[in-house]
Amino acid sequence: MSRGNNVGKKITDQEIRQLVIERLRVLPSGKQIAIGGGEAYSPDELIRQVEEGSDIGQKIIEVELEFLRAMKHEDFYE
Repeated sequence: MSRGNNVGKKITDQEIRQLVIERLRVLPSGKQIAIGGGEAYSPDELIRQVEEGSDIGQKIIEVELEFLRAMKHEDFYE
C-alpha cells in the first residue's frame, strides 16, 4: 500500500488509543509521569488508564495527540 492511499482516511478512536498505548510501552518501566501536578503514574498504569478510557487516560491521549501534531508541523519551542 502506498502512502497516497491513506490520504483522507479517518483514524478511529481505537487506532488512536492503540497508537498512544504503543508509545507508552517504549517508556522505561521505572519512569513515573505526573499528570497536572497530581499523582505520578508508571507507564503500565497509564496504559491501563488509556485502555479503560478513564479521565486520566483521555488526558494522556490528548497530550500525545498534541505532541504528534506539533511534530507534524515542527511547532516546537526553541
